[in-house]
Amino acid sequence: MLHYMILSKFPVVLLSQQKRHSYLVTAEDVIRSPISINEDSTVYDGIEKIIDNRISGLVVDAKDDQKGILSARDVGRALISKNQNTRKTPISSAMRELVLVDQYAPIPNCADVMLAKKTNMIGIRGKGGIRGIMTKHDLVRYYHENVKDETKIQNMMTYGSFFVRDDSSLHDGLTKMLTNQVSRLLIKNSQDEPVGIVTFGNFLGKVFRHERDSQSVFSEDYGKACKITDVMTKQIITVTAQTSISRIAKILLEYRIHGVAITDRRKIIGFVTEKDIIRELARKEI
Repeated sequence: MLHYMILSKFPVVLLSQQKRHSYLVTAEDVIRSPISINEDSTVYDGIEKIIDNRISGLVVDAKDDQKGILSARDVGRALISKNQNTRKTPISSAMRELVLVDQYAPIPNCADVMLAKKTNMIGIRGKGGIRGIMTKHDLVRYYHENVKDETKIQNMMTYGSFFVRDDSSLHDGLTKMLTNQVSRLLIKNSQDEPVGIVTFGNFLGKVFRHERDSQSVFSEDYGKACKITDVMTKQIITVTAQTSISRIAKILLEYRIHGVAITDRRKIIGFVTEKDIIRELARKEI
């Protein structure tokens, strides 16, 4: 993969944005404005904003122009580790540092940074500071609109899946997701049949509804008594192993989801997620 080179013996030529587009697509071409929240807010405030805007994370405006990120995964981690009502948990205790890339960083390099830093959002830095953000969803959109790829789905999908039984608790499910660093779990019944799926978003909805008052989902027995079937999504979106990567990217964008199940003879054999598509994008030559 080509990276930046500086040849001091040659004059530097600055291309106009229109001319540069014909040579190289960079971070500033995919940039967009972030949805942000103040660091003095609570985790509950963050959950509300994530749900209202149907997004997976927020930029946290901190002091001295520093920026952080609060993702749905970060909220999940705080639910388990802080062991208190999210209305009492400051967002500053759950957020992480916002990873930055230069506005002229090529798109494959941006994808590589997202994977290496294990983040679903990166900040785009220009001369005047942070100009905007880029998310995994933005890169999937770029892939769908610009990449002609013949990669077979069998060569990029994640085989198998993590699951819990339908009698598991919210606490069991969230703990398994965090321990295994996965963003979704299949829910199976006693006959080993998939009956639903959960993501971090499912947990946020339950916490938001239950913690409107002084109760807490995970610092009390409710999180261990409530069954995961109470928050799961019953409809599992599936495609066959013959589906093109471009078609899968379109489905992720249209349904605003982060992954689809892959089936073979009506049996789920794995998943293709935003992360898998971004991994393919990171491998592209500039």
